[in-house]
Amino acid sequence: MIAALRPSERLTTLVLAGLLLLIVLARPEGGIPRGATFAGLLVALLLVGRVTGKAGAVLRDFLPILVVLLVFLLLQPLVVAVNVHRWDVALAAADARWFGRLAMAWHGAFGRPAAFTDLVYLAYASFYFLPITVAVQAWRRLGPEGFERVAFRILLGFYLSFLGYFLWPAEGPRVPEALAAAKLGGGAVSQAVRAFLHGAESTTLDAFPSGHTALSVLPALLATRPFPRWAPLLWVWALAVVFATVYIGVHYVVDVAAGLLLAGLTLTLAGPLSGWLARPFTARG
Repeated sequence: MIAALRPSERLTTLVLAGLLLLIVLARPEGGIPRGATFAGLLVALLLVGRVTGKAGAVLRDFLPILVVLLVFLLLQPLVVAVNVHRWDVALAAADARWFGRLAMAWHGAFGRPAAFTDLVYLAYASFYFLPITVAVQAWRRLGPEGFERVAFRILLGFYLSFLGYFLWPAEGPRVPEALAAAKLGGGAVSQAVRAFLHGAESTTLDAFPSGHTALSVLPALLATRPFPRWAPLLWVWALAVVFATVYIGVHYVVDVAAGLLLAGLTLTLAGPLSGWLARPFTARG
């Protein structure tokens, strides 16, 4: 069964198995339902390759989207149980020392008019659709090998960002919900997005590195050569998401810098790691 898995599927299998091991060792709050969810995803991943027909192939190709989303939503208690340290003080100090003026100018860009702020919030909320859009284009136009190449790199970027949350847990410069309207501004759209994010983003120790930065820049990079007509739009989209992270107060500038480095690290590691995971699996007895 494992021998039939693609490198991206083997990577996801290792991630899910590692999360299950952490649950056993760290015993986080809500560990049983989270472990059951991760185990269910792992079983689904192992079995989906056996589903025949076009529908089964599509399900297999895009099951990782569900895996990434659920893993992110369920990470918080596990991060809390694994690492008691918080890095916000150090990150805020680094921001003030290295990017103080930039952070102030960025956060107050253009005087924060309400209509502009609404657009920035929409850009931030659109984040997940960017890597999905690139993956869908790769699936439609690059063939199985091209799609696997793109999917592996996007998945690796997500999983490395999750690893960062375990190593350097931090909430970022988030504004309390009660003060958000007064401090961050915007109109009805901004308020609606803030309300949605407050309910949907159950993992909040996710500031460093900025996954929004890494997983916006990375898909844009992956799409630039194969989809030159799409590239300008994707880069504008990616830069809008990156801009939003500091503007709406969910990331320090140093988080964004780390996110850019993470995108480069992902591209550096992806080739060797994919090759290693593609090696034939042999059981030794």
